[in-house]
Amino acid sequence: MPRLAVALAAWLLLQPAPGPVSPAGLTPIEIAQDWDVVYAVRVVDINADGRPDILAINPSQLAWFENPSWTKHVILDGATPRDNVTIAAADLDGDGRPEIALGAAWDPRNTTSGGTLHLAVRTTPDGRAPWRVRQIFEEPTLHRILWADLGVGGRPSLVVTPLHGRGTSPPEWNGPGARIVVLHPPDTLDGEWKQEVVDDTRHILHNFLALDFDGRPGAELITASREGLTLFTRRPDGTWSSRALVEVTPGPGEVVLGRVGGRRVFATVEPWHGTSIVTYTEEENGTWRRRVIDDTVTGGHALGWGDFDGDGHDELVAGWRAKPFALARYHFTPAGELARREILDEGVAVEDLAIADLDGDGRPDIVAGGRATQNIRVYLSGGSR
Repeated sequence: MPRLAVALAAWLLLQPAPGPVSPAGLTPIEIAQDWDVVYAVRVVDINADGRPDILAINPSQLAWFENPSWTKHVILDGATPRDNVTIAAADLDGDGRPEIALGAAWDPRNTTSGGTLHLAVRTTPDGRAPWRVRQIFEEPTLHRILWADLGVGGRPSLVVTPLHGRGTSPPEWNGPGARIVVLHPPDTLDGEWKQEVVDDTRHILHNFLALDFDGRPGAELITASREGLTLFTRRPDGTWSSRALVEVTPGPGEVVLGRVGGRRVFATVEPWHGTSIVTYTEEENGTWRRRVIDDTVTGGHALGWGDFDGDGHDELVAGWRAKPFALARYHFTPAGELARREILDEGVAVEDLAIADLDGDGRPDIVAGGRATQNIRVYLSGGSR
């Protein structure tokens, strides 16, 4: 048998058994079952083999699932205060392999203490052995983190957002806002991180973006909070300016940015943990046109964009975690109007999702992690391999 055929046969034997191809042309593969609440999933090449792996957390573990067999490797187990809630990966020491930031001690009602941030560093190049970890920061209700190139020191900085302001309480959470903090990495991984406060005026800050929004050097931040969508820009002197992009009541809980018909489009879940999927299309005058594309979701909690059909326009993937939970995909006309909705799966109570090309075929795939269902599923585009 030719060498290529042998290699292909061996590779196929490593694949988990796929489910039937869905009407949407996606092949679902369940890579984790009964794994407690899957708080977050990310796509990152952990072992530097050129294939993107899946990084995930549950309340007590940090683990990665190796592409293409999806074998689980536990990075940390019980090494951080329960519950783990957020993760982000970046190569800080230039060795071509990522370090991992992990937010833990999640308690959304404790606004006076807790909320720990940790850095996990590998102990072996392949990342399969347990990693070492140390705490680098603390902020009550620490909820979301992202690495961003802010043009400081030639390395990414870590942006940290809590859900609530210190000392606030339900149901209104009035008072101080959530303290958005940037942590600049030290010269060595064991050094002290420099802190920079961006803002403390947003309330119920459930999620945010870090991306190049204006085409100038350095990433901007866009927050989804009770106040709407807010743009934060870092000035050369290290101070920050803010500008309201969208003011809506009640405010959004999720935000992602895609492109449809050559225009930028925000997608949000409204309100926080809410029932509506909403888009905001950028108009020529700089305003954002609002459209409610679905008002039937239950506990909306995850969004992502991807061009699944190759037509040059992004489609929106959304997941919700309350019964009847589902994962759905939305198609748009070039003008930004909703063309149709597809229910992709009703077997994941979607807490988080990620979109990336997992199998190298040039088409985006989906990863979804479940809350009540406690599972992780991969959805490969283009049918069975």
